[in-house]
Amino acid sequence: MEELEKFKTQIAMCNICAWCRAKCPVYGITKWESEGPRGRMILLRGVVYGLLEPTPDVVEKIYECTSCAMCNINCDAEISPLDVMLGARRAFSKAGVAPPSPNKKMDSRIVRDKNPYGASQKERFQWLNDPLPERSDNVLFVGCVNAFRHPETMKRAVSILRAAGYEFTVLKDEVCCGMHPYWDGQTELAKQLAERNAALFDKAGASTIVTPCAGCYSTFLRSYPELVGNFGFKIRHLSEVIRDIAKEGGIELRREGTVKVTYHDPCHLGRHCNFYDPPRELIKLIPGVELAEMEKSRAEANCCGGGGGLFTLKPELSVRIAEKRVREAEATGAKYLVTVCPLCRTNLDLASKRLESQLRVCDVVDLVASRLKTAGGE
Repeated sequence: MEELEKFKTQIAMCNICAWCRAKCPVYGITKWESEGPRGRMILLRGVVYGLLEPTPDVVEKIYECTSCAMCNINCDAEISPLDVMLGARRAFSKAGVAPPSPNKKMDSRIVRDKNPYGASQKERFQWLNDPLPERSDNVLFVGCVNAFRHPETMKRAVSILRAAGYEFTVLKDEVCCGMHPYWDGQTELAKQLAERNAALFDKAGASTIVTPCAGCYSTFLRSYPELVGNFGFKIRHLSEVIRDIAKEGGIELRREGTVKVTYHDPCHLGRHCNFYDPPRELIKLIPGVELAEMEKSRAEANCCGGGGGLFTLKPELSVRIAEKRVREAEATGAKYLVTVCPLCRTNLDLASKRLESQLRVCDVVDLVASRLKTAGGE
């Protein structure tokens, strides 16, 4: 397996110390050695040296990973277990033994419908009532999870941007950014989606891509240059744009009592892209809102369990990981658990409801819109 051979040195360098295992969100729930990064490296050592075959059981263990990157920052050997996992997924996909069935079905829906939900593309912008220009320097790339699962938040985002006089457009033919197939090891499908979106950005006359999705942000910033080559667009997260607008007085926010909130760092924004401050700075600009940090935050923030395709493969395990994060949030005494990732939001909300928690899970856009003087909030 040529793709896996590239990582033979890193696999050999793993000293089996278990520093990574101690921080792994999956191992933290299951306590199975083969479901932590050390165990996966041992399995891949067997595969790369011809001692193990990539059986369905072995392949599944490689996909029981949230791509949180906690293993990378806790690796005593200074290698990248996450890069090795991605390389293994690509190798197994090329060999025709991966992805596992649930992930393969998800990728098939993306091929057929250009989104992971099997929804019609006509539904992607049903929530958008007012016309936008055909071309703009700024494209708001909504992403699949927000478009199909959180349309009310997107309506609020548009209200905020319009209240500020921020000029932008959307891509009516927007397709999945390709994050799911990329992390499934389905590189060719991810490349096709990336090329299509890049062409749409060019057609719209864009120079800046603004997205409210942590996964889309990470994919554009880190994966598209690999997939499409010269990807010269500036990538901004929506929280960063709204922060700048609020700082410059472009919107007026009202005080509506006082409320304590806590903030969850999405893995694909934080550890993957070193993006920590803009959402916090935006929250602190909202009158009457107090930010209380969880015990584990920023680079040490615990994962919600939703990434890396784990929510597709093992939704029960994914939500159990999210439950631990909800308990951390509850310990701050906050009323709201705020994030800037729609997948984190979805998983944390499922966990909160299952725990019958009093926490309300929302996007920072919802929080801003609820205090916006010039447009209706929540």
